[in-house]
Parts: sequence; C-alpha cells; structure tokens
Amino acid sequence: MIKLKDLLKEAPAKFSSVHLTSTFDTTFGRFYSSHVPLTTKFMQGILGKERVSVFHIGNAEYARDVENIARIVGKKSALSTFTKVDKGEKLAKGKGIQTGGGIIYQLEGSLLVASTRDMQTHPDKTGRRWVSPEYLAGKVAGMKMYNELKKGIKQLKQDRFAWSDIETKVRKKVKKETGYGDTNYDFQAWDKNVAKALGPYKRKWIKKYIDMCYKIMSKYKPQIKRHILRQKDKPSKFGWNEIIVNQIKVKDIFLLSRENYPSTRKAAEKLATGKVTIGSPAQFRKWYKQRGGIINDSSWKD
Repeated sequence: MIKLKDLLKEAPAKFSSVHLTSTFDTTFGRFYSSHVPLTTKFMQGILGKERVSVFHIGNAEYARDVENIARIVGKKSALSTFTKVDKGEKLAKGKGIQTGGGIIYQLEGSLLVASTRDMQTHPDKTGRRWVSPEYLAGKVAGMKMYNELKKGIKQLKQDRFAWSDIETKVRKKVKKETGYGDTNYDFQAWDKNVAKALGPYKRKWIKKYIDMCYKIMSKYKPQIKRHILRQKDKPSKFGWNEIIVNQIKVKDIFLLSRENYPSTRKAAEKLATGKVTIGSPAQFRKWYKQRGGIINDSSWKD
C-alpha cells in the first residue's frame, strides 16, 4: 500500500509534457477515476525486470529536452515510447506527435505496459503514468477492473459531489479565518490559503484511491502479465504502438540535419552512451530499422 509520506513528498516531474497535471487532477479530474497508476515496484512484481529496446522522439529545438531525458536516466519516472509505426505517420519521419521532433533516442528501459496503439496514457507531476484498465489487462479483464473501480469509488464516497461538499466547507472555513470578503479583499492570498487547506484532503483522497487500485489490480496479475507480454510483440494498429518504460538507458541518438542546433547536439553527445548520428529523414528511417524499429508499409494514412 502507498504511504502517505510518499504523497507528501510529491515533487515536480523531471520531464515536461503537454498533459502534465497534479496527481489529484489526474485521478479525479478530466479522466475522473477511470485510470490506474503504473509504478515500478508493482509492475516489476508482475513482469519481473523485463528490459526492452524502444524509441522516443523529442524536441530538438531546445537543449533542455535532452537535459530532461538525462534527468530520468535510471530513475522511476515513466516515458512513452514506440517500436512500430505506419510510414505515413509523423513518427516515421522523425517528427513528434505534439512537437516538431527532430531528435530521436534509442533507449533501453524496464517495461511497465505495452499496447498495439496509442494508449492515451498521461503523467502526473511525480512522473507516475496513469492508464486505462483495458490497456493494462485487455478488454474482458479490463472492463471487470473498471467496474470494480466504479463500485469502489461509490463505497469510498469519492465522487464529484462529495469533493464539492469538501471544497465548500473548506472555503467557508478559510473565509471565516481570514475575513475575506469582509475586512480582507486579497483574492490571491485567499485562493492560496484555500489551496493549502485543501492539500491534506487531496492527499488522503489520492492515497485511498491508489490503495484501492492496487487491491483491484492485484486480483488480475495473471491477466495483466499475459496481456502486456503479448501486446509488446504484436504489429501496431492505428498509426503506432506505445510502450511505457522507466529506468531508461540512452544508447544511440539521431538528429535530423535541419534540426541540428549546436547546443542540442552538444547535450546529445554528452548523453548518448553510443553514437550520435545526423542526417535526413530517409537516413533516419534506415537508422531506425537497423536498430530493430519497424515501419509498416501499409498505412491508411499513406
């Protein structure tokens, strides 16, 4: 079970993402209570220390992209990667999904979860990834897990209405203590005080939810293992596959010649344990295939 002190130590992730949110918003926000957490200890308890060779595309425009990858080398922060892509996709040309791309990392990492398609996983600010039960255990077992999550949320009384009641209670208390609206009109200070007062409630909610997730996930360990190990070697669907890894090691790096920024190249040469190659998109595809990457010739986007 997760310890409360681990949540109290929540720190900024060592990488950037357009999807980055707090653990609370990840758990009870836009994907409200329908995803489960991926942690090294739990997943390695199921899969063992399964190491895989994968690829990740970053943003060559900024040297800090390389520095951010360097910060998670050997660490538990999870990273979204791929090994198979349709030739009409941006990834097959060295471009990113949400960025211009231009720098491609060949990595070795510890397997957390794999799918033949983009799983829409998302990281919270601790670096922990969240995934839909269907992608973790398959359609049948995943749906059972999902239904158990919903049942558990009801039993724990962790729905939107319950949280709204807590927020209302806390806001009224802070307003009374600070005199906001009567003698004090500093909205920013009041808002900051409310956020601080809500902190302990959020941490307890997160702990209860994650403990429940682990309890449910533990019941489906055989299905989770079987599904993930099958998925990682299957052909990709709908564009590219997704493999979540952590404890990474950076091997070779490819820089597209049009994105050959001196600061980025210098950072890449420092990070790579192998060779840094600079070239065209066509040369990238050759480099990618030589290292085990697969580009599917038949693509509906081609």
